[in-house]
Amino acid sequence: MVNGSLHLAEGARIGGPVLVIGGRIEGPGIAGLADTARVWMAPLRIQMRGQDVELRTPAGPELPPFLELDLGVASLRPTLRGDGAYNRVEGLPIRVGGVLEAGRRNPTRVEGFAVWRSVSGLEVDSDNLGHRVGVEQELGGRGEARLGFAHRSVVRPIEDRGISDMEASLTTFFLHRDFRDWYERDGWEVWAEVTPTGRPLRLALSYMEEDHGFAAIRDPWTLRGRDAAWRLQPLVAEGSVRTLGAEAELDMRNDPDEPSDGWWVSARVRRTMGGTLTVPRGNDGEDDPGSVTMGSLPLSTDGELDLRRYNRLGPTLRVSTRALLAGSVNGNPLAPQFQRTLGGEGSLPGHPRFSMACGARDATAASPQGEVEGAAWVSYGCDRIALGQIELRGALPVVGGSRELAAGVEDWELRSLLNVRPEWTVFGNVGRGWSLADEMGVEGTFRDSPVRADVGVGLHLGSLGLHWAVPLNRRDRGVNFFVRLQKRF
Repeated sequence: MVNGSLHLAEGARIGGPVLVIGGRIEGPGIAGLADTARVWMAPLRIQMRGQDVELRTPAGPELPPFLELDLGVASLRPTLRGDGAYNRVEGLPIRVGGVLEAGRRNPTRVEGFAVWRSVSGLEVDSDNLGHRVGVEQELGGRGEARLGFAHRSVVRPIEDRGISDMEASLTTFFLHRDFRDWYERDGWEVWAEVTPTGRPLRLALSYMEEDHGFAAIRDPWTLRGRDAAWRLQPLVAEGSVRTLGAEAELDMRNDPDEPSDGWWVSARVRRTMGGTLTVPRGNDGEDDPGSVTMGSLPLSTDGELDLRRYNRLGPTLRVSTRALLAGSVNGNPLAPQFQRTLGGEGSLPGHPRFSMACGARDATAASPQGEVEGAAWVSYGCDRIALGQIELRGALPVVGGSRELAAGVEDWELRSLLNVRPEWTVFGNVGRGWSLADEMGVEGTFRDSPVRADVGVGLHLGSLGLHWAVPLNRRDRGVNFFVRLQKRF
């Protein structure tokens, strides 16, 4: 049995050995197994090659293998690639460096990268360069477990907002619209991670000591709208912070790219252990807006629980559901860079982007650099959010076209690309946000964001999707048409 569970009814008998991959053996007839039974719970990643079924190989290294340098006791893999999305703070961040790997069963990896930001042009100094250096040691066999250390100086998004790096880069470069907000991180991290090859499970524990800072807008080049102003950045809590984090992930999907059955569950918790984070606050650039330090507040704990269920209703029909809870766990307010927002293409596409920000974007303040008054939003978003999503997906009937064209192509990879069947989707979303600003005595526009909901339809051809979404309440926009380059969830 591959990518499914074997259910044995009462009275069932199996005389030979049983092997189940990507599922379980269950039911009252388990006692009827007369021979050995082996279960491998992790799904088997497969793909079609003509009429044959073969294993799907994972993505390879950044560069082709022939560019790797064999040093005898180790191999060196030079790397030149992007280090995240094109954005209004860095332009295109480019990672330059390499990875040194030694060992076979329990390899040791040492990496060193400089991060060049295209917005700086040819000017090279410490303000325009970032870095990442680290070492990772695998334990218990390749892919089973690892210990690691890294030091980095990078610019990172506060959250990805359900948008891929590719989508964020294209909208920023072509449309002068950056869908994310950014902050600076400089510090070190140690971690331990377990990914047993026989189980669809990942467990991780990490400790970080970092300095966080406001990331000023630097106006990178874009194809259109070059004379238009960029959307403001939010203020973030600045200073040092120490955090302890834990993550767990269970992946029971039958396919990571096109799931039609199974669960995907992710849980994360982060505890602020201390530090000197300072939260600037104030309206419209007041002379003395004041600040609140993390040391004068109860230490916060935030987390995230993401539950996704995929169900096959028929040969070409499936339904997917998702429940997301994120934010403060112990009831204390969060630093802006730990907050969350809803609204826009990645969460509630029928409603404007950042429309559920708990009042954080109703007032402006002077930026920490003191450039101009009103240079930043007073905060990022909500201390807690809840999001529910559902999507029904089915195949469109196709007469002729790509499937007949694919049948005449001998190369199986090209044939797989041509043999893409268009699909339709109907989806709905509902979300809400909560602010805990009252807990820290902050006066201003902070408030809970009420429930918002929307529905929509879409047409898909492979990873390309055309969508139309309309709000069901708080109708502050009409139909929103948008294009996605990946599945919604």
